[in-house]
Amino acid sequence: MNTEYPENLEDATQIARTALPLAGKHALPMNPINYALLYEYVVGKNPELKASLDQLFNDDQPIDHEQMLHQYKTYLLNTDEAAINHVRQALLELMSSTQISLSKIGEDSHSYIDNLNDAASELKQGGDISAATDVIAKLIQDTSNMQASSQTLQNQLTETNNDLAKLRTEFKRVRQESMVDPLTGIQNRRAFDHDLGECCQQAKIDLKPLCLLLIDIDHFKCVNDNYGHVVGDSVLKCVSKALNDTVRGGDLLARYGGEEFVIVLQNTPMEGAEHVADNICNVIRNQSMDAKSVGKDVGRITVSVGVALFHTTESEEEFISRADTALYRAKESGRNRVCTHTIK
Repeated sequence: MNTEYPENLEDATQIARTALPLAGKHALPMNPINYALLYEYVVGKNPELKASLDQLFNDDQPIDHEQMLHQYKTYLLNTDEAAINHVRQALLELMSSTQISLSKIGEDSHSYIDNLNDAASELKQGGDISAATDVIAKLIQDTSNMQASSQTLQNQLTETNNDLAKLRTEFKRVRQESMVDPLTGIQNRRAFDHDLGECCQQAKIDLKPLCLLLIDIDHFKCVNDNYGHVVGDSVLKCVSKALNDTVRGGDLLARYGGEEFVIVLQNTPMEGAEHVADNICNVIRNQSMDAKSVGKDVGRITVSVGVALFHTTESEEEFISRADTALYRAKESGRNRVCTHTIK
């Protein structure tokens, strides 16, 4: 997210003084997502967000983490696109400015060539020394003007090159931030959707196996309800770290949404994917989720995993749907286990 906050320290402090009581009034834990939402709500520059939160606040019903996360994704995360568009617009303006400069130097060059031709014609016609001196003086002046125009263009191009370097850095930063889940630090759904398409396309070309693991934390709502969303967020971060430690460098790990994660295993057959999924279940259920690691002792955390092998005739949506079907079966059959879905 690349939202700009121009308020000075005094103004920002006053906004915080207004936002914090709102969190207490509506029993909202002051995590980064909720604070960002309440800050924007108090500032009032996002009318759609304000109207949506007003509706939540006026319902007189408990507000859970998923509702606030939805608000965050809907009304704040879209500022990534605005930031990217801002960079694009700045780049277009630079290009336009450079084109104008290049056009001017082109006109000056043509004029200089015409002057040279005229001078050559005059010199060929002969005449007295005074006439020749005038021609030479004019050539000197034209050459001086051309040098000045060239230097101006060189300075313009140097400045443009520096600006382009800054824009490239800014665009890369904004793009990277828009692809990362702010809580866990791993890739988000947007990055997954983009990369999965490339992985499926490559699998069709190489004819190498591609597997998808859809992972869901069992009874995660109970964690939030019993221990609070701050502890729930800590559990999400612990699980994401454990998952990240299990994947290879070429594999894709992303937070799919809420308490769901997804892993794409390239060049991996179903048997290998099942082995990875079993290992994930084992690692998670044996991971300590005590007060030291997540803030409170929440007991054993387990995950359910659905696994699907990509078929070259199916779409990406069908691929995900089959993994989701396998995940549903795993949860229906008792959780803390792996189920697969294959095309017969």
